[in-house]
Order: sequence, then structure tokens, then C-alpha cells
Amino acid sequence: MKDSNLVEKSKNLLGLIAINLAIAFLCLESLSLAFYFINNKTLFYTRGKTQEKIVTDLERTGVRLDESIVERLHPFFGYVLKQGAFSKEELGLKVNSQGFFSLYDYPFVKTGKNQFIIGVFGGSVANNFATDEYVTKRFSEKLKKFPEFSNKEIVILNFANGGYKQPQQLLILNYFLALGQEFDMVVNIDGFNEVALSNLNNKAQVDLGMPSVQHIQPLTGLANNSLSPEVMSSIVKISETKKQLRETINNLDHCKLALCYTLKSLHIKQLVNNYQQQIITYDQNVKQSNTTDGKNNIVYIPKNKSVLDDKTAFEKMAATWFESSLMMKQLLAKRKIKYFHFIQPNQYYPTKRVFTEKEKRLFLSPDSPYSDAIKKGYPLLLSKVELLQKVQLNIFSAVNILDDTKETVYKDACCHYNAIGDEIFATYISTSIVQRLREEK
Repeated sequence: MKDSNLVEKSKNLLGLIAINLAIAFLCLESLSLAFYFINNKTLFYTRGKTQEKIVTDLERTGVRLDESIVERLHPFFGYVLKQGAFSKEELGLKVNSQGFFSLYDYPFVKTGKNQFIIGVFGGSVANNFATDEYVTKRFSEKLKKFPEFSNKEIVILNFANGGYKQPQQLLILNYFLALGQEFDMVVNIDGFNEVALSNLNNKAQVDLGMPSVQHIQPLTGLANNSLSPEVMSSIVKISETKKQLRETINNLDHCKLALCYTLKSLHIKQLVNNYQQQIITYDQNVKQSNTTDGKNNIVYIPKNKSVLDDKTAFEKMAATWFESSLMMKQLLAKRKIKYFHFIQPNQYYPTKRVFTEKEKRLFLSPDSPYSDAIKKGYPLLLSKVELLQKVQLNIFSAVNILDDTKETVYKDACCHYNAIGDEIFATYISTSIVQRLREEK
């Protein structure tokens, strides 16, 4: 009798546990459905494939899942991307034969009288601006709203790559003009890399005018066989994190439940945070291992005898940026090609912007290797804007354009914008170009 009661009580207990677990599951699934809808503005069960979008978003912020090093040394530009990397066959979008993410091979030759060629130069923000155009037509559609461009077939040619900084833009422009590339207009978007990455060059005692030490040193280190065990260990950890990222992303579309999708999405965010921290550690290890004189290296990178003091370093950075942009303008003016220069906004340069809670939590890093350089270097760049304008250079400071929106506009702790930020930036650039063209009539 006692055994019978015990069995009955056990059954009741198990039934109660099962009911509670079912209720808990339903609550978690409901919360996950709401979470998915808030973030994606669509129902989870009617969603399409999301893997490609996530991979694209990660790659545009510098998280490269396919290879650890996709850059290749270039004899003139420092480095370019590996030909064929990041291909999107449905759009015909890939890294072209010259090492730039584009719909076209270069030099591009006009196939119609109405084609209007705009070359975009700069770093990753400029690269994102150009590649976003290939997908959304955001920039060209904004220009076509104005009569000056309404009957034009606007062709965007991307000459930007992550980490590029002056004088790379100047050198690339010269090279492709020498190859016969036609331009009707050139847009240069820069500022951040010129101070943030040049500052890292200075700390590593690499000449400020050289390409970004973050990008060039792994390549030259491999070529020279001079990577330290600590650097190699960092590369292994980064590779393992990216392997986990790829596997988790691949499993996302297999999730039948919103709860599964939410848990894997949170895991992806954690892996991305790990990746970003590993990149910082990698940079630190590179600096610590950078002790050889380099005399026996196959690849020659000019080095300074010591780290320059901040005042001297930032003045040199600003002077290089000033002269490079001035030379781009002069070179293009002789060919009657319009040149427009935009200084990009960045979250580490203080403006009147009130950051959202999400931006404060995720996109303003107290450990950022860039923040100090932006605060010190941007004022110097901005102080030269008026002088450039006096020589009829079409330069615009966009540092305040995100101040008036209350929505989240950044998407990482570096310098990149989400779709809202991209929209505001594209509007500002298109409007500024048309306004200046009308003033010059």
C-alpha cells in the first residue's frame, strides 16, 4: 500500500515537473519569438535564410570567417584583398583582379554615354559605403532625385579597403589614372584611419606614412618568417574562434524553435566579443615581438628609431593627410574631374550626440586602442578644413551628422555604422555634393 502511494506521489511529482517545464519552455519560446521580431521585424517561423546576412555583417566589421589572412602584399598599395574572396555570386560581387571588392574589374570602360563613374576611396567605412551601394543602390538613388543626375547611369567603383589611410588613396588614384581609368567624380571618405591606425604605427615604431601596421605586419611577418610564438598563438586562437563562429552560424538556419535561434545568436555575440578581445591581444603581442632591426628581412618597412611624442606624431599624421588630399584634388582638377572629401563621424570624437544604451553597452569600448588617438588627432584634421576650403577643395566635416538621431547608428566598437547610420551618411554625402555643384555654377 505504501509502495502504491509512493508510486502515485512520484507520478504526480513527475507530472507537475513536466507541466512546469512545459510552461517554462512556452514562456522562453514566446520571449524568444518577441526578441526575434524586435530585432528582425519579421516572424521567426516565416523567416528566410539568415546565414548569409550574418556572415556579411560580420565580414563588413572585420570578422573574416573563411581565412585568417585575406590580404595579400601589393608592390604599390601595401596590400589588397585576395582575388575572389567574399564573393556573392547572385550579385556578381567579389574581390576583383585588382584586389578590390567590386562588381567590376578595373580599369572599367564606359559602355554608354549616360554612364557617370564615381570612384570611392578610403578605408573600411568607404568600402562599406561603396559595397552597400552595390546591394541597395542607396547612394545612386539619392543622387538621382536631383535633376543633375536624374538621367545618369551612376557607376560606383570601389577603390577602398579596410585599413587604408593616406597616402594610400593618393597612390591608388595615381596608379589607376595611369592605367587609363576614367572618372567623372571621386569621393574620398577618411579621417579615422589616418589618426587611429597611424598612431598604432607610431607605437610600433613604423613610419607613419606606411600602411597600417595592423594589416601589413602579419603579411610581412609571414614573408620574413619573423612571427614570435606569442603572435602565432594569438593567430591560432583567432582561427579557432572563427571556426566556432562559422559552425554556430551554419547551425542557425537548422533551428526549428525561436529559443534555439536565440541561444545560438547569443553564443555568436559572445564569440564575436572573444574575437575582438583576441585581436587586441594579438596587436599587443605584435608590438612586444617587434624588437628585431629588420636588416635581414625580405620585405622592407621603414622604421623610426623611437616612438614619437604625441604632439610630433599627430602633427605629422595631419600634415600627410592634408598634403595627400590636396594632391588628389590637384591631380583631378587638371583632368576636370570633381573631387569631394568627407571626414567620417566616429563615436570616440566628442560631439553633442547622446548615445543609446545599446551603443554605451556595446559600441563604446573603454579598452579601445583607437579612442585616445581620435580625441587627439581629429581636432588637428578639422583645424585644416578651412585651409583646404580656401584652395577650393570640396571638403566636408561629417563628424556631427549623427547627433540629431536618437536611434542606434553604430554597429561595432570601432567605427562602422548600421543601416540607419548608412542612410544618414549617404543622405549627407549626396546632398553635399549636389549643393556644392550648384554653388559652382
